[in-house]
Amino acid sequence: MQVLKYAAALATVILAAGCTHSIKLNPNVGPTASIARPVALGVGLYIPEEVRGFVIADRPDLEKFVFEIGASLESIITKSANRVFSRVAMLDAQPTDDVIGERQLDLVMIPRVTSAMMSLNRDEGPLQDDARGSTAITVELMFYDAEMIQFTAVIASGVGIASERIGFFSRGQREYAASVEDALNNLSNDMVRQMYGNYDIRKKAEESE
Repeated sequence: MQVLKYAAALATVILAAGCTHSIKLNPNVGPTASIARPVALGVGLYIPEEVRGFVIADRPDLEKFVFEIGASLESIITKSANRVFSRVAMLDAQPTDDVIGERQLDLVMIPRVTSAMMSLNRDEGPLQDDARGSTAITVELMFYDAEMIQFTAVIASGVGIASERIGFFSRGQREYAASVEDALNNLSNDMVRQMYGNYDIRKKAEESE
């Protein structure tokens, strides 16, 4: 009887814990939005470790899906900056005014994720189920001048909504990822538009000419 009690308790713990699926998304995401011509500024880009390793997760029913989107965010930010500015220098460490002067940079950009929300649901069908997901991500791009004084900030957002039929032998990782991928693509294009349309950035470029 005691053995049965232990087995029942163990089963309860396992069910409560559920399953965790860790999914790495495409690390080569980039913007498709086009601009007239690059902004004539040299910009240093430093991407903090918390952005490089960022994950987003939700728990539908007893299964938890964790999406590793840090590499995708790094790709989005880097490619968007290279599309908007005439020169982008990647920085490996927190920049200082000495580094900015040595590399002749006009501005330094440091991103951070300000919000990331996800909702996943499984809709049961007569033959197959659907994986429904909605994802929203917001990234703030902080710009600093040559003395590392805040110059301006750009906020970009991406929202993704998707519904995918779950295959017979699938656990739903690829299907649930659809809304995340959609949000990342939209974030990338909004990042280009927001940076390119920022008044302070464009004014600085005009003054530098």
